[in-house]
Amino acid sequence: MKNIKLIFVFSMFSALNTFAQNVNKSDSLVSDEIDLQEVVVSEKLIKREADKFIVDAIRLRKGKTDLLDLLSNVPGILVTDNDIRIPGRDGVRVMFNGRMKTIPEGELINILKSHRASNVAKIEVITSPGAKYDAGSDFGIINIITERGADYIGGEVGDDVTYADKWSNAARMNLNYQRKRVTASLNASWNYGSVAYTESNVKYFTDMTRKNHTDMGWRNNNYNISGSLDFMIDSLSTVGIEAYYIDTYRNYPSTTFENTYDMAGVMTEESRSPSLELRDGRNMNLNFYIDRNWSSTNRISFIMDLFKFDNDRDYSFNSYYYENSVQTDSVDYLRNQVGAHLKGLSFALDYSTLLPWSIKLYAGIKTSLTETRNSSLYDYSTLPVQNDDFTYSEDIYAGYLSLNKSLGHFDMVLGGRYELTHTKSENGNGTLATDNYGRLFPTVNVMYRSGNGSTFGVSVFSGIRRPGIQVVNPFTAYLSANSTAQGNPTIKPNYWYGVRLSNNIVLCSGLELGLELRAAKEFDCIGQVTQMNAADGSSNTQWQNAYDKEGCGVDLSLYFTKLSWLRAYIFGELFYCKTTADSRYSLSNEHILKAFAMGDLRFIFDRRRNLTGYVTATYSGKDKNVVQTIDSRFSMSCGIAYSCLKGRLNMKLGVSNLFAGNVKGVSISNNGMSMHFNNDYSPLSVTLGFSYSFGKEIRSKRKTYSNSDIKSRF
Repeated sequence: MKNIKLIFVFSMFSALNTFAQNVNKSDSLVSDEIDLQEVVVSEKLIKREADKFIVDAIRLRKGKTDLLDLLSNVPGILVTDNDIRIPGRDGVRVMFNGRMKTIPEGELINILKSHRASNVAKIEVITSPGAKYDAGSDFGIINIITERGADYIGGEVGDDVTYADKWSNAARMNLNYQRKRVTASLNASWNYGSVAYTESNVKYFTDMTRKNHTDMGWRNNNYNISGSLDFMIDSLSTVGIEAYYIDTYRNYPSTTFENTYDMAGVMTEESRSPSLELRDGRNMNLNFYIDRNWSSTNRISFIMDLFKFDNDRDYSFNSYYYENSVQTDSVDYLRNQVGAHLKGLSFALDYSTLLPWSIKLYAGIKTSLTETRNSSLYDYSTLPVQNDDFTYSEDIYAGYLSLNKSLGHFDMVLGGRYELTHTKSENGNGTLATDNYGRLFPTVNVMYRSGNGSTFGVSVFSGIRRPGIQVVNPFTAYLSANSTAQGNPTIKPNYWYGVRLSNNIVLCSGLELGLELRAAKEFDCIGQVTQMNAADGSSNTQWQNAYDKEGCGVDLSLYFTKLSWLRAYIFGELFYCKTTADSRYSLSNEHILKAFAMGDLRFIFDRRRNLTGYVTATYSGKDKNVVQTIDSRFSMSCGIAYSCLKGRLNMKLGVSNLFAGNVKGVSISNNGMSMHFNNDYSPLSVTLGFSYSFGKEIRSKRKTYSNSDIKSRF
């Protein structure tokens, strides 16, 4: 396998050496058939504003087979097989044409893969969202802006085939219609296949040691379909409706082997536990929106979401015990059926206008009402279990005000957002708990833009992290006969605030240096705390408000575009973090200097940009807090892409997780007990994909009048 990795990397650089020699030849060798969009490159690829930067996607989308593939080519966005993030931010949310999408976190990658890249005009990366957006988490926002051109009917089909120890496939289809005032689209995708993972851990009790090894095979069969219909009331106003449905079916067969040793290292017990987990999820969302503009500066918009998320889980296992490799009569078994069903309604009203002195005013309100019903039913078990029901509702009421002003070389944003949250939880035994909390979250963004395009900015921000339903759900889940996990219905949200100083310096034409200094402090951070019982060798992991956290760090990036055949983006992060354990737990305080680095090289092998390649490498340094330590990891990916038939056919070959390390570390428990883990979640994967665009412009039939001859001569 190592030879395969080295051969692929060598082939990439050999191709680079061959084609780069031809890039700088005379322009006379290039055909006049180059698309106008690919020729007009006088504007910069990236434009920076106070709270975001805007990327010209037209110059990047050639050869990209889907939207996720395009986003991986945007400087400042990190894309892996199962994740997308903005370095220095805790999470990512996605908007299409300025409208936030209610997408479950676990389905974001599949949704992005189901959309085409060929109609994306711009990509806005909002690094400091401000008061207009939800205060939950320190997230960044990716706003996908599609182009609206001539009347058109057509679409795109695509397919990715991946091998990562097992085969998987992702197929998609997009249909688009645009005629006069009507714009309609339909997107559908189907993902199926298998992936193999392994987990290993060693639990150190005071008088025994337990070693576990689990072989897992995930089998997926998922599809999603979405559609939208927009109607232009006039040239400045639009009304529309959008809907999507996601169906996920996952099959997780696994086998866990566990050996128990006494203090002298003698094996005292041996067990084998085959298990099967079936997950069936259905996510539905209906979105209605109105954008009404009275002028270029006065706008009001209304958006309403109806959504329903269902997640059903059927889990069963059997544990067989052995002595001297001979099976005993002792057997543990369990079958558990769990259902989580969320339904909700959210709506937002936003208004913007231009005040005197060219001050832009943004104001709005938002309400989100959700209820989740959870059930747990045991068909049979030799272990202590209890059927249960749990209902959790969360209502959020928010209002915001933001003022934006440009003054000379300065862009300034001052805003505030108030969020009031009401929660209610009720157990099957009738236990009822309610909570109300509210807070004002101020934001300040100031940016100075110099004459050569360099920018200098400062941001003050704050936010809240609310616990998710899996965190508050009190059900006990058996991971094995000796290991359980559960949520915590009494857990509190945690708050944070911070400041950022950011610079983007144009060193010379084709070379930019980015620098960000930041400091933040969090209270009552949510984490999983493991309590281990030395008497019977069992362990229980539960979500808790486990620690406070404070830290400061520096982000450094370098963006190089001086050579016509190479575009390079290098990012590095150092962050000092101190975590202080809650006094309820016998855990020590921790200090750590975390590091993260990424290098992304994009090669252009011909002037038409038809043949391109990339090499991306990431390094994640050791991460440590009061409850666990995760060791450093390295990963690398590379690939090539080719576009032909005037950009209609795009093909790619990519390799991910080259030289990828395992997820290794230690979880700290009570009384000096601990668990060391070593999990392989990143097998080497090879992907072959393509996309093909089809369609034509719709031309209105010209009417002929009886006086046309006289009119033409007149």
